[in-house]
Amino acid sequence: MFPLYDENPRTTRPYVNYALLAVNFIVFIWEVIVTRFFMDQRATITLFLNHGFVPARFLDDVSNAQFIDAGISILTSMFMHGSIMHILGNMLFLWIFGDNIEDRFGHAKYLACYLFWGFAAAMAHLAWAMGVGGEQMLIPAVGASGAISGVLGAYMVMFPHARIVTLIFFFFITTTRIPAFAYLFLWFIYQLIAAAFGAGGGVAYLAHIGGFVAGLAFGFAYKYLIRRISAGIRARVPSISNQHSEYERYPAREHILKPLRIEGIVTNRYVELLAEMPGVDERTISISVMDNSIVSIDALSEDGYRRYSGRAILRVGVNEQPESVQYINGILRVRFTRL
Repeated sequence: MFPLYDENPRTTRPYVNYALLAVNFIVFIWEVIVTRFFMDQRATITLFLNHGFVPARFLDDVSNAQFIDAGISILTSMFMHGSIMHILGNMLFLWIFGDNIEDRFGHAKYLACYLFWGFAAAMAHLAWAMGVGGEQMLIPAVGASGAISGVLGAYMVMFPHARIVTLIFFFFITTTRIPAFAYLFLWFIYQLIAAAFGAGGGVAYLAHIGGFVAGLAFGFAYKYLIRRISAGIRARVPSISNQHSEYERYPAREHILKPLRIEGIVTNRYVELLAEMPGVDERTISISVMDNSIVSIDALSEDGYRRYSGRAILRVGVNEQPESVQYINGILRVRFTRL
């Protein structure tokens, strides 16, 4: 199964994710120049030994209280790759899944989490190398896959119902839409099986597992904190324009602001957005489109105490007027025709 893209609108520009992609490719170009596209074996070995994560050297640095050197070896190893397929595979997963995690966490927190997941992956690999011993303690580990595994773990928790458009190879080639939870769960099971049976190929499966588990933990913690914080956030509904006059039927009062999680489906003909907002008075639902790509949704609950608000930035252009709007069992379904 080969992921192509996800059907999961975001509300902000993923500048940190763009920067991570750029830095990885810039570092890889530098590697190619220094090693003559990895044809110079001596230069390649020297490069990876100097800048990769070598378990034995890391332990030496820690034992000698050289914590900065130990940390730098983990940091530099996270941006290095051993082949063109290595970096393309990693960057594809980062491109597909990273933007929505940055959208949900925020730019600074996403960068901090990404780096921490890379550290957690390195520690998992260190534990495995110490258990195996021998030459594994001297082999440098490189690649962003540990940190990206953390991104995948957080994505599975936070966007389990998002659809992953996947290329399938099975006697024929086709595409299918797989829920993120199912896709990433199968990916994680494969890592466990490969690690248990000692699959080769120079892949640090324990690093993938360590990063993924760290991402899961962060995802669950974030959802718990957001529920606690959202329950305490109160905001007054701002002045409403004439097109939103249905808000006026409610007296001015304190409202609990409920951020919306908007998920989407993109086809060649239309874009369909889904938002869960139970107990809403349908007459207060407001949907607006800016620049044919930014969709804003607002609504008030029937008791007038909860205000739902959310925004989605689409990757394709749509008509400003929805093709259809349905609100059934607390789920808002809005369909727009693509331009």
